[in-house]
Amino acid sequence: MIRDKSKILLFALCLVNIFMVFKIFDEESGIPAYKDLRLKIEGVQATIDDIDAQNRQLSSEIRVLKRDEKYVQRLIKRELCYVAENEIMYIVK
Repeated sequence: MIRDKSKILLFALCLVNIFMVFKIFDEESGIPAYKDLRLKIEGVQATIDDIDAQNRQLSSEIRVLKRDEKYVQRLIKRELCYVAENEIMYIVK
């Protein structure tokens, strides 16, 4: 009787192990799904790093624009083609 119970228990444990092995390699919840999620996480992390770098660059530019009046004037002249009162603009084509 004890041998029968131990055989049934061993059979049940073997079935559970087989089920677990199939779950590990399952497309939706196993190792392939884990690898897909890892790739997505790495892609999102790369995007976050790029945006952080842009954010730091823009923050430093804002700080310079707040402090340096001459830089702002040069930027306005270059980007908006403004000319001071005592300057002459030459357009070369």
